[in-house]
Amino acid sequence: MTSKETVDEAVRVLGLGRVGVRLSPFGIFNSMPADPDVEETLLYLARELGQRGVAYIHLLYELMLAGNMESATFEKAHIEHAVLAKIRAIFPGTIIWCGGFTTREAAQEALDTGLVDLIAFGRPYIANPDLVERLRNGWPLAVADRSTYYTRRGPVGFTDFPRWEEEQAVAATD
Repeated sequence: MTSKETVDEAVRVLGLGRVGVRLSPFGIFNSMPADPDVEETLLYLARELGQRGVAYIHLLYELMLAGNMESATFEKAHIEHAVLAKIRAIFPGTIIWCGGFTTREAAQEALDTGLVDLIAFGRPYIANPDLVERLRNGWPLAVADRSTYYTRRGPVGFTDFPRWEEEQAVAATD
């Protein structure tokens, strides 16, 4: 079954406007080469998904192109606003943008362009289980330790970050 057939079947079973697709246009994994026609591919997919009644596309804004999860140095690529404008013009559903957003201001700036409908936070949630409250109140964000991602160390790095109130309570006793 092709990817388009899979989307068609999901829409058939679940209904129009009830299926979303995440796209990572700069995604590479192991020895997979980068797509030399990334913009054309992305626009083709956006058009096809829109015609199929997909509710939203979840676009990865920024992606690591080289390095690994333990590396602090890596190259990045990102979707330009001009490409987002083209996607907005051909995709009738909701556009969610994620990756590289670490502040409320950056997220708001992206929303203010009118090119996307929602901003998704991933990594900031790992280190900030209370991310919504931190953004709402202007509290500083903790930074996740990338070296603990996808390891066999148990909950370290994913479930051991304290909420703001817990951090303040510990700081008050020091």
